[in-house]
Amino acid sequence: MTKIAFMAALMLLATVTARAEGPPSEARWIELRPMLFPGKTGFADGDEVMVINAPERAIEASLVPVRISVNLPQTVHSYVKSISLVVDENPAPLAATFHFTPDSGRADIETRIRVNDYGYLHAVAETSDGKLYVVKTYVKAAGGCSAPMGKDAAAAMTRIGQMKFQQIGLFQPGAVNRGQLMISHPNLTGMQMDQVTRLFAPAHYIQSVAVTLDGKPVLTVDADISLSEDPNFRFFFVPKAHSEMRVTVKDSQDKLFSESWKLGRRSS
Repeated sequence: MTKIAFMAALMLLATVTARAEGPPSEARWIELRPMLFPGKTGFADGDEVMVINAPERAIEASLVPVRISVNLPQTVHSYVKSISLVVDENPAPLAATFHFTPDSGRADIETRIRVNDYGYLHAVAETSDGKLYVVKTYVKAAGGCSAPMGKDAAAAMTRIGQMKFQQIGLFQPGAVNRGQLMISHPNLTGMQMDQVTRLFAPAHYIQSVAVTLDGKPVLTVDADISLSEDPNFRFFFVPKAHSEMRVTVKDSQDKLFSESWKLGRRSS
């Protein structure tokens, strides 16, 4: 064995050993925090405020499900106004910031992300009074940002921007309802190689999603490359007996997509 091969083997062994010994320190998070949240201090332990759930070992690193559940109510006087999801070891660590209003009903959110290496996910909630709460979970996954598309690229582009909305559970006017928004988009990271040309596909991803109900915002998403292909979101809202939900999406090529749905019980 050559010296170079020997050193490479030692480095691989060290990486495997480090991973086997368990989660690393939060040095990366401490480094990221002032860059991602400039001027903000006083990050409190948020274990009593919210919970972040993700698989300890992801089956597919480019489609890692994440659920953030919040224990605080959304009222006019006090509410969670944003949750930032940070994937510490990703090239673009701030996967998305989700903005809520009292009209959201609840500040819970579910989505799917790319995870590029073993590491922590952090969720930072900011309440309407400016307080900050942090929770974390450790995920074992690697290669999510460079994983090839799960679908044919040409076919994916023909469906780009198409959206579906699905009611989850019974439609209940005046109560907190739950729904799922699905957006067809390749969400290319710029790190994926075309297996035919051997060239990297340019980054092309969703940057913002705005969801309104009867003209009032219930969910706004500021996103980056760490969201999965064909992003989807599960969120809450409080409809009237007959409401209109409208969604506007903008991607990194300044393409705009919009769709709307009439919600409510059909008259007999």
